[in-house]
Amino acid sequence: MSDSPAVNLPTRFDCYEIHGVKEYADAKTKFCERVPDAEAGFWSLYGHIPGEGLQCIGDFDTREHAEEVYARITGLSYTGRTA
Repeated sequence: MSDSPAVNLPTRFDCYEIHGVKEYADAKTKFCERVPDAEAGFWSLYGHIPGEGLQCIGDFDTREHAEEVYARITGLSYTGRTA
């Protein structure tokens, strides 16, 4: 096993965010929007890719579950947008 960085890995996330999300639908499509936690139907954990923006890592039934997954990925407690 080598300690050298692997070649051709994707860019690492430089920060993470958790947001409340609500799903909406009209006659033709469904779409999701970020909303305050009190209005959320679920919570999404996002990783920020430098120069590209946010990528959704996963959707969770509770904020606590999203924060738990963040802690498992980073080894840190979630206290808000991280840098």
